[in-house]
Amino acid sequence: MTDEPWAAQVAKVVAGEVRRHRQRRGMSAQQLSDACAQLGHPIARGVLANFESGRRPTVSVPELLVFAQALQVPPALLVFPLGHEDVVSPLPGQSAPPWAALKWLTGETDRLPGSTEPADTEVVRLYRDHDRRLGDWLSSREKMLSLLSSSDPEMAKLRAETDQAGGGAPPLVELFRQSMQSAEDALRTVRQTMRDQGLIPPDLGPMGAAIDGVTLEDTARTYASAKGISFEEALRVVYGRIGEEPPPSGGTGAH
Repeated sequence: MTDEPWAAQVAKVVAGEVRRHRQRRGMSAQQLSDACAQLGHPIARGVLANFESGRRPTVSVPELLVFAQALQVPPALLVFPLGHEDVVSPLPGQSAPPWAALKWLTGETDRLPGSTEPADTEVVRLYRDHDRRLGDWLSSREKMLSLLSSSDPEMAKLRAETDQAGGGAPPLVELFRQSMQSAEDALRTVRQTMRDQGLIPPDLGPMGAAIDGVTLEDTARTYASAKGISFEEALRVVYGRIGEEPPPSGGTGAH
């Protein structure tokens, strides 16, 4: 620890990482300044030079985010540089390994080393669980579709034998179908848990409508209201996103 104010210590670390990543990418200070401007948040070359040299010992959150995008590096790594520091200062008077501090910043863990007060990471946990459940569902779906469309001779033979026997889907396809259904049920559950807690689940597009038990027509009505267009036009957009033609207007139940 140093006698330097904590906020200035954090800014100094960010400044050092901005300079290191800029040089690693072969960017001049002017090029980084231009990149920030292109992102919609101009940072003058002189301001950048003063920041990197330590003459400007502050950095705002918007600046941090724009620097990160311009340098194509996760924002958290500008604050807690993994692999380049043995210890960082996540709070005044506290030190921690960079990895532990980064996990605390992202909500992957609920506390810093030595802290007895856990943070509420339930929201982050729910969204991570959603990602995992969605990945399981997409993986099972892809495998099932791949098996159904496979030109592999053995798979074709299995499908033919199953058809001749009057059976259902081949056993392996049925296994993946059941796996997909299980993953879909789990995904639907976590999305409902989010809503129960007043959270907005990630948008899954037309695919999400089926998972949430919302029809494409319901989605089209919502889209029409939001965009100020006719129901028929919204219906064409929604069905078009999944590569299908909308049903005849008489059968949609539109009001």
